[in-house]
Amino acid sequence: MNTNMENKDENSLVDTNQNEETNSKNGEPFGSEETIDIQPDKINENNPVEEKQNKTIRNIVIGGLLLLPIAYIFYKSTIHSTSSPEQPTNQTQQIDIAGYENAAATNPNFTNLLNLSNAYINSGNAGKAIEPLNKAIELNPKSAIAYSNLGFAYTCIQNYQKGIEYGEIAVQLDSTFLLAKNNLNWAKSEQKKVQDIIDILDKTPEKERNTFYYLGLGLNYLKLQNYDKSIEAWNKILITEPKNSAALINIGVAYMSKHQYDAAIKHFQKAVDVNSNDQLAKNNLAWALSEKIKADDLAQKNKTGATQKK
Repeated sequence: MNTNMENKDENSLVDTNQNEETNSKNGEPFGSEETIDIQPDKINENNPVEEKQNKTIRNIVIGGLLLLPIAYIFYKSTIHSTSSPEQPTNQTQQIDIAGYENAAATNPNFTNLLNLSNAYINSGNAGKAIEPLNKAIELNPKSAIAYSNLGFAYTCIQNYQKGIEYGEIAVQLDSTFLLAKNNLNWAKSEQKKVQDIIDILDKTPEKERNTFYYLGLGLNYLKLQNYDKSIEAWNKILITEPKNSAALINIGVAYMSKHQYDAAIKHFQKAVDVNSNDQLAKNNLAWALSEKIKADDLAQKNKTGATQKK
């Protein structure tokens, strides 16, 4: 999948059925299906209506539940493969990522940064494209290509609102850029799909809203960046299951998205306390502590700078 302007009429899609572990040595979280142990309530075979309802809920959320919110939130560790609808494929291209990274590090000009972002996207690592694209936009804030790619990268990691936001900027900068328009429409359609799922889930009777239900509901709200609703859904689980590590970790993720580091650390720590061998919880805790230090350092620098100006 090429993201440059030479392929304006290509409609870019994404296969969201893949996830990848990242190197835990870096202290970054990694996705693992084993971190969420989903045991949906046993279907009542004597009640076909209840069976149908349970199957509907399960079909709606099962695909998303195994792609942890962790994989969605942490841009540096998220990976989804991309493909064109005309030529669907589950295989990512073999690209010399190291070469592009070296070029961008040695000479971080607009072209090298854009090429690096394209390499990440074309290799199925769209999340990593965000940092070089932001740097490229700093150098060329009028680049429709860079904004279109940035919107596409965010949509790949299921941050649809940012995908729409940057896609709209790309179209504003170049109204003839068909690929940007296609990517923008894709982001909007994916966002609508999530909202449609939430609308369906909202019709579930209260008595059938179990742990499985609330995990899915929270995840879908997270995709819409409605972090408060996500937290509310996952807290419903903690009322009856205060040691549910999946809910604790996911709530921590939502708080990280809100830059509320203390609350995130609290929930990640609880997840570690529940299971000291939970590597995902430990990685997220280390990541949250690191981000809090960075935020505190930045706040102190800003405070010092403001004082000096006086």
